[in-house]
Amino acid sequence: MGSMVTIETKVLGTLDEIDAIAPAWRELEARCADPLSYFQSFDWCRNWVAQFSADGNHRPYIVTIWRGERLIALWPRMIVDMAGIRRLETLGAPHSQYCGLLVRRDGTAWPGIAKALLAAVRASRCDVTISRAVPEGSALARLLVDKPVVRGSDNIASMLDLSLFPSSEAYTAQLGKLQKRNRNRRRNHLARLGELHFEVIWPDHAEFGALVRQCTEMKRRWLAETGRFSSGFSMAGYEDFLASLGGNAARLSGACLSVLRAGERVVALELGFIRQRHYYAYIGGFDWDLRELSPGKVQMDLTVNWLIDQGVDAYDLLINPAEYKASWTNKSVAVTSRAEALNWRGRLYASAWLPSLRPALKQVHGLLPGLAARVANVLKPAICLLLYV
Repeated sequence: MGSMVTIETKVLGTLDEIDAIAPAWRELEARCADPLSYFQSFDWCRNWVAQFSADGNHRPYIVTIWRGERLIALWPRMIVDMAGIRRLETLGAPHSQYCGLLVRRDGTAWPGIAKALLAAVRASRCDVTISRAVPEGSALARLLVDKPVVRGSDNIASMLDLSLFPSSEAYTAQLGKLQKRNRNRRRNHLARLGELHFEVIWPDHAEFGALVRQCTEMKRRWLAETGRFSSGFSMAGYEDFLASLGGNAARLSGACLSVLRAGERVVALELGFIRQRHYYAYIGGFDWDLRELSPGKVQMDLTVNWLIDQGVDAYDLLINPAEYKASWTNKSVAVTSRAEALNWRGRLYASAWLPSLRPALKQVHGLLPGLAARVANVLKPAICLLLYV
C-alpha cells in the first residue's frame, strides 16, 4: 500500500500566481462536478482580476486545494475593503452571476476539501464572508449548508431546457399558434428595414471587440431610458473586460456574440457564454429607436434556434425572475445568498445592512429614478458602493 498523500491549501493573491496554475485550473474545469461553473473558469476569473484588481480594492483570494501535484478544488474569492467592512466576496462580483466552486467529479476527498476550504475562510481575517446567488444542489451549497441564508435573498434562475428538442424545427413546431404568429410578425416587420442577417461570432472575429462594446452601449441606453441602475455597468473598463474574454467555435466553448442585422444596420446583440453545453445569456442589447419592432425578441428566437442546432442543452437567462423570462423558459433553479459573520462588524453587516438597510435603499432608488440618475452622474462610485456592498 502506498503512502497517503495529504491535502494542501494554497491561496492565490496575484495575477502571476493565477497564471502559474492555468493548465491545472483548466484541467479541473473539464472535470468539475457542477454544471453552472462558467463564472469560476480560468478565463473569466483571470481576465476579471487583470481588469479590476489593480485599484487594490478587489484583492484576489483564490483558495486552491491540492493533493500532491493535482489540483482537486478551487474557490475563487476576493477581499473587498469598503465602508469600514472587510468582505470575503465572490471573485468577479458584481459581474459574476453564479457563486460556486470547482471540485472534481469523483468527490472522494470531499470531507478534507470542505475542512480546508472553511479553514481558508477563517484565515482571511475578514469581517464577513458572502456568497451571492449560490445554486441549489451545487458543491458550494453543500459546503455552506449550515451557514445563514440572507433574509430575502431567495431567487431563481430561469432556463429553457433545449435538450427536449431534437432540432430547431422541432422547437418551432411545438410553439402555440399565437407564439408562431407573433414571432413571424416581428421578423416580417423588422425585415422591412432590410434583409435580416443573423450570425454568431467568436473572439477571433475581427468585429468581436467592437460589437461587444456596441452591445454594452445598447444596454446602457436601455438602463438610462428605463430609469434603472447597474452597479456592474458603473465600473470603468467593463467593456474592455468583456472584449478580453476567450471563446472557441470548434470546441463550442467560451464567449460568443449573437449578431442580428437588418440590411447593414445592427439591430440587436447578445453576449453569451457556453460551458459544458450550457449557454448563459449574459447581456442583451437592441437598437432603442427600433423598440416597437422588438428586435431583441427576434434575436433571442434566432439564438435559441442556433443553440439547439449546435447541440447545446440549456438557454440560461440567469437570476432575477421577469415576465419576459417566464415566456421564454420552462425550467428554474433556486438560488440563495449566504453570509457568515466572522466578528462583531460582520454581524452588524450580515444582520442589519444586507437583509434590511440595503433593500430599503434599493427600493428608494427605484422610486426615484430621475433623482437617482442625476446623482449617479456625479457620484457613481458612491452609488455603486451603497447598492452593492
